[in-house]
Amino acid sequence: MAVPNASGEGPTRPGVESLRGPAPSGSAGPSRALVLSIIIANYNACDLLVGCLESISRHPPTAPFEIFVVDDASSDGSAEAVRTRFPQVQLLRNERNLNYGASNNRALGLARARYVYLLNNDTLVLPGALDAMIAFLEECPAAGAVGSKLLNGDGTIQASVKSLPSAASALFGARSVVSRLFPNNRFTRRQLLHLCRDMSRPFTAGLVSGASVMIRREVIRQVGDLDDRLFYHIDADYCRRIWDAGWKVYYLPSASIIHLSHQGGSMVSFRRRVRSVVEFHRGSYIYFRKHDRRPQWHPMHVLAVGCRRTASASPAGATGRTDRSLT
Repeated sequence: MAVPNASGEGPTRPGVESLRGPAPSGSAGPSRALVLSIIIANYNACDLLVGCLESISRHPPTAPFEIFVVDDASSDGSAEAVRTRFPQVQLLRNERNLNYGASNNRALGLARARYVYLLNNDTLVLPGALDAMIAFLEECPAAGAVGSKLLNGDGTIQASVKSLPSAASALFGARSVVSRLFPNNRFTRRQLLHLCRDMSRPFTAGLVSGASVMIRREVIRQVGDLDDRLFYHIDADYCRRIWDAGWKVYYLPSASIIHLSHQGGSMVSFRRRVRSVVEFHRGSYIYFRKHDRRPQWHPMHVLAVGCRRTASASPAGATGRTDRSLT
């Protein structure tokens, strides 16, 4: 974990609270180039965030690394917990609640390492996971990004890898009625790759979950920041841009992360459901209009318009963080 200059000398980075403390094992000293920048966005999830940071402390990468926590104006003591319990973490505090993309982009502009690891705050890093992902990127030059295996709290595998969104995924994706009623039909299996691929081996995937994804810095320079208009579909959009730039996206089962799915926000359940519907369809509209330049009569265009109208017709007034999952 990179420790800021304890003397206070050198250029300061506006908006960053440089939290100093004894350098842990594996920290980057003055002569050691950073290999990994870990970025965690947080909003009112103090206990989850502390658990996530503790898991990194227990199972850090062997290479030099730094950690950024971007706190979205939390009111539950999240920032104070980071400041007092994890003094090497670099804390960025937003004056207001932004969104997942904007918060991560703020840290992306400050990250210095060869690889950047976007990690949800509702995760627990398991032994060897970070080293495995770094090693994979080192050994596979065609890989622009690699996603880990995500496990539920009970050890079962999450649906963290799938095909890129399409008209077919609207009918047979994880949220469709067909997939919920008939989860093993062959069309759904083509969309949700954990149902049809050997999950014990690495493979290329249309998209991997943004809950745990490691990206080359040169890829970020090439494709740009996350699209902060999106909440749902933000991982699909970024993976699509990585593929379009000539890189590949991989799933790596030897790197395991526990994802306590959908616990990293704060909202009453009804507002969560309403906002989730709005954001999902709004994100679908943005994604399809952004990536599919086809005639107006094409099914993808019709699907995008339908998503926009559904979002527009949803009840207004739901605000705050929603739970983000694979689309």
